[in-house]
Amino acid sequence: MNSAQPPFSQVKTVLVVLSSKATAFDHAGLRNLITHAYPGAVVFFISVSGDPVGVAAPSKVDLVIDFTEPGARQGKFFAVSMRNRGKYVVGRNAGWFYRKSRYDRVYEPTPEELGQDYLAGEIQAQKKVLLLAGVPVIRHGGVTQDLSNEIASTLPPLQSR
Repeated sequence: MNSAQPPFSQVKTVLVVLSSKATAFDHAGLRNLITHAYPGAVVFFISVSGDPVGVAAPSKVDLVIDFTEPGARQGKFFAVSMRNRGKYVVGRNAGWFYRKSRYDRVYEPTPEELGQDYLAGEIQAQKKVLLLAGVPVIRHGGVTQDLSNEIASTLPPLQSR
């Protein structure tokens, strides 16, 4: 059970709008992160154009997580339809009708974040959107220095029989 309360209550259905250019997590990984934050929730995925990815989502959901990146090709009223579809909506400020006025929580990158490598910036943006939705993203450990030679030299010599 999570020690911290998620920002949205009684979330049983989640709709994730996948980015069309880069994805920081695979579907199973996203589903796992979301169900840990919202136990018992059912997660559905759609593309930026609104087409279902896998099982089709119901017409109304409790939480919409929108990873749509700036410059994505989608309908003019996509943000409005996501607002009408979800009880709570979190996403990035992108598209025709800016999400800032329509969504409950919106991630806007700082100028320093925009200057990053595109893929690194996209991964960071998706993590920030997940955090706004109350889905913690745990940083994975990196590769450590190889200490096998040093460890072997500190061990006592093998005994001969």
